[in-house]
Amino acid sequence: MNKEKIITVLRELNAVSGFRISLHNTAFEEIAAYPEEKQRFCSYIQMHSKSEYQKCEKCDADACRSVLESGKTLIYKCRHGLIEAISPLYNFGALTGFLMMGQVRESEDGIDRLLLALSALGKRDFEANEIAAEVPAIRADKVSSFVNIMTICAQYLTLSNSVTGAKPTPAELAMRYIGENYTKHISIKNICDAVGYSKSTVLSAFKKEYHTTVNSYLTAMRLERAKKMLDQQQYTISEISRECGFADQSYFSKVFSAKYNQTPTEYRKDEKK
Repeated sequence: MNKEKIITVLRELNAVSGFRISLHNTAFEEIAAYPEEKQRFCSYIQMHSKSEYQKCEKCDADACRSVLESGKTLIYKCRHGLIEAISPLYNFGALTGFLMMGQVRESEDGIDRLLLALSALGKRDFEANEIAAEVPAIRADKVSSFVNIMTICAQYLTLSNSVTGAKPTPAELAMRYIGENYTKHISIKNICDAVGYSKSTVLSAFKKEYHTTVNSYLTAMRLERAKKMLDQQQYTISEISRECGFADQSYFSKVFSAKYNQTPTEYRKDEKK
């Protein structure tokens, strides 16, 4: 990894956008950032509420999964309303990490949710206002322009091979295989055979790196795709079940209902309202 080149890109991108820019490996661990310190608001959450910070990490992890599925930059808001974006990085076609912009609020309106979170953690009003005011504000119409610049920077880092990956771990190989094949009828055995490791090695490594099981991750990928297809209306439930890799329509409905407390048909009706 050419860290000097990477930090230069992160610094310049921060100067243009005001976003904190960070580079993450494939396990979404931060390996470089500018500025190095997180926003004071995020640092306070991390230091004073483990449960809240875990929810923040889950929000980022969910966004990361969406990027893995689409292969494209994603703009989203964290659970406290801060604007963030993630772009994938590749090295000779293999995913090597993610470029992330984050920790800004949308104009002056975005401050209320920050104050609410700080108050809930016991911060007095004047201290909460001071911390929240330090989060940079950005006009909504400027967000997409800055994110487009970030995407170009991600492409530059990709094409210049500045972020080279070490030998992928069994968990990384399994995640990559799932991302490319989750719409098919694949099993744990298929995954292990494809990555060249034993079942016990893959399962334990995946759990350790991604804090979820292979089956849970595979099911989550399929359900996310199913929800998007249900929103589009033109597909039948049977077609969605088949296209998302479920064994049959009955099993798909059972898994969907367990996750969302409604059947695929009920979900589709609610979305049409």
